[in-house]
Amino acid sequence: MATLMSAGAPARAGSPATSIRWPFRAWMVVEVVFGLLATGALFLNPGNTERDFAWPIQPVVMAALLGAFYFAAAPLFALALFARTWQQVRALVIPAALFCLVMDLATVLHWDKFSLGTAPFYVWLASYVLPPPILGALYWWHQRDSAPVGAGVEAPLPGWSRALLRANGLAQAGLAALLFAAPSLLQQVAPWNVTPLTARTLCGWLFGVGLLQAWMGWENDWRRVRLASVMLILLPLAIVFQLARFVEQVNWTSAALWVLVLDTAAVAAAMVWLWLAFSRREG
Repeated sequence: MATLMSAGAPARAGSPATSIRWPFRAWMVVEVVFGLLATGALFLNPGNTERDFAWPIQPVVMAALLGAFYFAAAPLFALALFARTWQQVRALVIPAALFCLVMDLATVLHWDKFSLGTAPFYVWLASYVLPPPILGALYWWHQRDSAPVGAGVEAPLPGWSRALLRANGLAQAGLAALLFAAPSLLQQVAPWNVTPLTARTLCGWLFGVGLLQAWMGWENDWRRVRLASVMLILLPLAIVFQLARFVEQVNWTSAALWVLVLDTAAVAAAMVWLWLAFSRREG
């Protein structure tokens, strides 16, 4: 934990190291609660979405796959509680806000598919309606006293890793936006039956993860993106684990499935390499 969070002491206005205000930490507590509820419903117990989630998801492996994204994302908000500077968490904020806006749009488009009036639905609604304005305001507040993104870089990323994050992230976000607009395209290649709602929900996650990668490349400082890299490392592990639980429901000949698994694995491998390389430099 100490290695993950250490990045120098907070500094003055306009500095590349800015203090985190208490409202941000308070909101991270709320995000942790949202994340734990979603992880419990979809990652741990994906077979009971009719009772425990905002809408019933079939087949179960679809719920399990979405649960993998929630599981991988949950540690980011918990770790953000212990971050020392704004720059250590900045890469998460705008991608998370835009991801929530995409989920809000999916909710509006498929309102009749949700379990309206239930507690899980209200949790879903709150977890996606509240973050965009709150995160946007927190970003604006902190950036008033912070140097611009990419300024004052102290631990620049290797050129190949920065290019990977930017190119792969933008390509993934762009493809996810296309498939969100035309979910039938994803339905044709999916490794199991998906509905327009589940297709768009998956696209929302892919869009958010793509933006996160692109922002990490923009930050171009290992100390600033180290926390965000945790999700990228955990994601393929969580996906494979969930697929293995419901192997009989998966069409393993699906090219789209292998693109997802191999792409997330390649990015995770790059993040592990960065952890090892910078640990040797700092150790």
